[in-house]
Amino acid sequence: MPMITCPDCNKEMSDSAQTCPSCGKPNVNAPTEERPVGILLGIGIFLIPLIFSWFTLRKGHTTKAKVISFSWLVLSLVFIGVQDGTKNSSNSFSLSPTTASSEQIMQVNIRDILSAYKGNEVGADNTYKGNIIQVTGIIDSVKKDVMNNLYVTIGTGAQFEIPVIQAFFDDSMNNQLGQLRKGSRLTVVCRVEGLMMNVLAKDCLIK
Repeated sequence: MPMITCPDCNKEMSDSAQTCPSCGKPNVNAPTEERPVGILLGIGIFLIPLIFSWFTLRKGHTTKAKVISFSWLVLSLVFIGVQDGTKNSSNSFSLSPTTASSEQIMQVNIRDILSAYKGNEVGADNTYKGNIIQVTGIIDSVKKDVMNNLYVTIGTGAQFEIPVIQAFFDDSMNNQLGQLRKGSRLTVVCRVEGLMMNVLAKDCLIK
């Protein structure tokens, strides 16, 4: 067993000793003791790599363990990204004249739908949510939300009416919406999204 001299106390010690037995100074030249990847850590890396992969950076873990754990982390993130992209793609929907004509359009009286949502949101969702409706109402406002999305609120014309239909439009409808006036009648075809203060309707078209 080769012996070396401690640079602090000048006493001899084994070159494989982690610290000097005389003064306790760490031996920077000592071989690092290999730390195995335990069962619990392995399970953690497999199930939650974003957290547990970093544990392999501790002193003693082999390069192989680090490469495997972080490769699994990268693969997991890629898989999650693909899943989210697929989900968003499947959930995104843009109503067009072709789409509207190919799906059944519910002819809805604006008093009926507003009354339904005011009285029982769950029941109204069962009837209207996810469906394409055609409805005519009185314009209450033409505005943009905080994300600059264009929308028009339409109701029965009653004062201080809650809820009203909040119909969202694509930016391509900007010029048409700019010509609308409060108090005018407007017929729209939209897909109902449900109630959030108002009855939200997305991907709307002016009939």
